[in-house]
Amino acid sequence: MVWLNPYWGPIEYEGKGFEQLKAYTANKGRVSAIIKIPALKEETYGRDFAEMLQDRRTFDEALVDSALTIMTRQRLKIVKTQLFAQLENAAVL
Repeated sequence: MVWLNPYWGPIEYEGKGFEQLKAYTANKGRVSAIIKIPALKEETYGRDFAEMLQDRRTFDEALVDSALTIMTRQRLKIVKTQLFAQLENAAVL
């Protein structure tokens, strides 16, 4: 499984997207799924997601934390839903 994270910018090399890169095409049979972390608005979704990861917390832990604002928890819930939908569609056993 490959996770593509656009946090530092588009995932490309010499104008080619990840799925066109030799490293991927040569190993495509070994990759069970590609999960694309959505490009998140840095000052809201991105910050909330980054802080959750830096705190080494799961989505479930963050979503029940009453110290977080309702908007922060809602944004994290949206990110969780997007990522988990991709995982479910990947159907990796």
